[in-house]
Amino acid sequence: MNEKSHNWRNPIIAIVFLVIVIAAGYFFATRERVVDEVLTGTPTADQAASVEGDLLTTLGKLKKLKLDKSIFEDTTWQSLYDFGRTLSPEPKGRINPFAPLSAE
Repeated sequence: MNEKSHNWRNPIIAIVFLVIVIAAGYFFATRERVVDEVLTGTPTADQAASVEGDLLTTLGKLKKLKLDKSIFEDTTWQSLYDFGRTLSPEPKGRINPFAPLSAE
C-alpha cells in the first residue's frame, strides 16, 4: 500500500482510543456509588421492615398455591428410575490430617 495512507491512520486510531479511555474514565468517576448494606453492615429499621414485609407477602402467595398431585399418578412419572447409589461407610482418617506423622 501507499505509505501516505498509513500516515494518517495511526494518529486517528490513537485519538479514537484516547477519546474512549477519557469517556470511560469520566463514566466511572461520575457514576453514583451504590453501597450494598448486606455487605457493609446491619440494615436499618426501615430496611428490616421492608424485608419482613416482602417475606410475609411471599409467604402469603405460597399459602395460596395449590399443587396438582395427579402428576405423581402419571405413568411417565412412575416409570422414572432412581440411579442413585448407596455409599458404603469408609474408615475414618486421622484427627488432624495436617499434623506430622510422628504426632499420632
